[in-house]
Amino acid sequence: MQVNSSYGTIGRLLAGALTTRDRMDGLVRQASTGLKAESFSGLAPQARMSIDLRAEVARRDTYARAIETAEARITVTQSTLGRIGELASDMAKRALSLITLGETAVDVVAQEARGALQEIASLLNVRAGDTYVFGGSDSAHPPVPNASAILQTGFFTQIQAATQQLGVPWDDDGNPLTPDVPRSAAQVMADTLAIAASDVSGTTPFSDFLSTAAPGGGLGEPRTSLLAEDGTRIVYGLRANQNGVAQSAADPPTTGSFMRDLMRGLAMLGSLTEAQAAEPEFTELMQQIANSLQSAGRTLEDERAAIGVAEQRLARTKEAHADLQVVLKAQISKVEDVDIAEVTARLQLLQVQLEMSYRLIGGLRDMNLARYV
Repeated sequence: MQVNSSYGTIGRLLAGALTTRDRMDGLVRQASTGLKAESFSGLAPQARMSIDLRAEVARRDTYARAIETAEARITVTQSTLGRIGELASDMAKRALSLITLGETAVDVVAQEARGALQEIASLLNVRAGDTYVFGGSDSAHPPVPNASAILQTGFFTQIQAATQQLGVPWDDDGNPLTPDVPRSAAQVMADTLAIAASDVSGTTPFSDFLSTAAPGGGLGEPRTSLLAEDGTRIVYGLRANQNGVAQSAADPPTTGSFMRDLMRGLAMLGSLTEAQAAEPEFTELMQQIANSLQSAGRTLEDERAAIGVAEQRLARTKEAHADLQVVLKAQISKVEDVDIAEVTARLQLLQVQLEMSYRLIGGLRDMNLARYV
């Protein structure tokens, strides 16, 4: 009777030891992974909370990565506009210098202006990653298709022809009975303004997409923007041939686009000849070109300021996402992670219990009827 009882006790001790060993195995896994469970099913009843928290972290991370992409594009945009602004300012000063230097500097300034126009045409095709930052929603085609050959495009050659009409007699009133008059600086400015404002293929330097009205093209389409957080869309894009938020001053007359005005002014300066410097209205033409370039430069700076505000908003929003992710990840840790110190202490306790169980089992197995008697 006692022996049978001993065997029953051994069975119970073995079962308890196996249970203790299973619990130890679980704690060892927790200590090695730092996690309470290897799957969501092991987190019940907090599995739903863990899933929701992880989904929110992923959503905030998506917002943050989108903001980083927009920030990279803005950085390229601001740097490019800064350089274009420098060119506008420098060439406005060079135009004014011709008022005093006259024909002795015309060829030099004209060459500089052509170089500046070529540089700007190339700058407008700048990319951030695979995206043309001044191309609107068209990421496959450059905003200025023939940037390297801008001096051979209809945009330049037509402005060149119009500029070189300064002082040439023309029928200003359409009456063949009245004398023709020399073409004035004001008329030359008006002629080139119409060319620069045109979206006709063969005249405009910009792509077919940017020169076609929305929704088929980019002319008038919504500017590039980003949903930076729930319910908050931040606009930051700028197309090559259209202003964003700034209004070009109407005095002097403008195309409505600071970039068109700027490129037109450079094309006019690049078209000058020494012979034109002797024309009575040459000084007036240089003053108006300089005024137009300066006005375009001021509008450009207004656009840069507006983009800068968008950049600051994006930075603040990204920081808010990062701060919230810290909180969310801390909550996830409370749900999923174990307290290593606590796990270690429990392991040590179970280790002692298991050793005691093995000793008891060993002692009971050594018992026999003879020793009992």
